[in-house]
Amino acid sequence: MADRPLSDIEVHDLLHEAVLLLSGKVVRTENGRQVLGAALRDLDILQKALLIMSEGSDPLSLRSDREP
Repeated sequence: MADRPLSDIEVHDLLHEAVLLLSGKVVRTENGRQVLGAALRDLDILQKALLIMSEGSDPLSLRSDREP
């Protein structure tokens, strides 16, 4: 059975979960630190982009996605 399609708010929440999962980790190598840092920066950019794309630049407007 296929999963139901995700709403914008659910996608945003998943991105936020990924940020929380990756944040504050101690990385043994410089390569690992660089890649993890890039991933966190990219996730932050993607979260902000989704907010902007969801009804303009007002982050609170994302709430309209919850309405029927």
